[in-house]
Amino acid sequence: MRARGDALAASGRAGSSSRLLARELHLPLAAESRSYQETGVKTYQLDDVLVDVDLFRRLRARGQARGATGMSDLVAALQLVDGLPFDHLRERGWSWLLDGNRLHETIGSAIVDTAHIVVLNALADGDLTTARTTAEIACQAAPYDDICRLDLVRVAATQGDLDASHDVLDNDVCNRTDDNLPPIDLPARTGDVLANQGWASDQRRARRRSG
Repeated sequence: MRARGDALAASGRAGSSSRLLARELHLPLAAESRSYQETGVKTYQLDDVLVDVDLFRRLRARGQARGATGMSDLVAALQLVDGLPFDHLRERGWSWLLDGNRLHETIGSAIVDTAHIVVLNALADGDLTTARTTAEIACQAAPYDDICRLDLVRVAATQGDLDASHDVLDNDVCNRTDDNLPPIDLPARTGDVLANQGWASDQRRARRRSG
């Protein structure tokens, strides 16, 4: 009964959609939802509503389609990111994430790829504040991804903060470990970036230190 009462209250606050036929409710009764019509199971289902991940994907797609003029869309998309995606899920909810394209497994990579574009553009423009903020957003969203960590190294080095760049390179890239075992071999792309940026000597130094 509590769920039904809460749903009715939420439905009233959400109102109706001007884009749906007959101005249908954004949150119809469980026995009137699309899911009920398809499965016969009474389910509360939102219609014609965007959540932050939907808006992120739309902004990202529009920004990429616009090319150089779409950078503001990519920046706006990243402003919707706050930590790990889907890290506050209810224990018995969100089963729909396991269906279809498994969004919870792909959105982190989309965030990292978007941030990488923004970081490189900001560095080219000399906007170090945007570059650092963007790299940090991506690191929080994908803490085990090398791309955003290397972007953070690049930003720190550009700012002249060599201690910070070496610290990230040593602890979060070259010698990172997710268990009690020694660090694994670096991915080929990470090794290429280290060599191209002249950070390979830092990598060897870090490996010797960890050994």
